[in-house]
Amino acid sequence: MSVRDDSLWAMAAENLSNSSQLPELDLHGLAVHVAMVELESFLNSEFMAGTEAVKIICGIGTGVLLNNTKKLLTEYRSHGLVEDFVQVKSGGVLIVRLSENK
Repeated sequence: MSVRDDSLWAMAAENLSNSSQLPELDLHGLAVHVAMVELESFLNSEFMAGTEAVKIICGIGTGVLLNNTKKLLTEYRSHGLVEDFVQVKSGGVLIVRLSENK
C-alpha cells in the first residue's frame, strides 16, 4: 500500500508507527536546537532519496521538543517538502508523509 492514498493516510499512519520498515529519527533527550538541526538534515536526506514516509520520535516530556518538531514540519509543509504529518495515539511519535521529489 502506498501512503500517498489520502483516504487511508490517517489510518496508515497509526499502523506505520509500529513498522520497522520506516526510516526513523529518535530525537527525545536532545536539546531543542540540536534536535532541529538533526531533523532538518534527516528530512532533507529522506526527501532527496524519494522516501514516502518517515517516523520521528520526540517523546512526550514537557512537550517542547514535540511542539518545535511540529512547527518545523509545518514550515516544511508550506515549502512543499512535507505533504502531511500525524501524531499517533502514543503521543510522542509523528509519522511524516514527505512530498514527492519530482
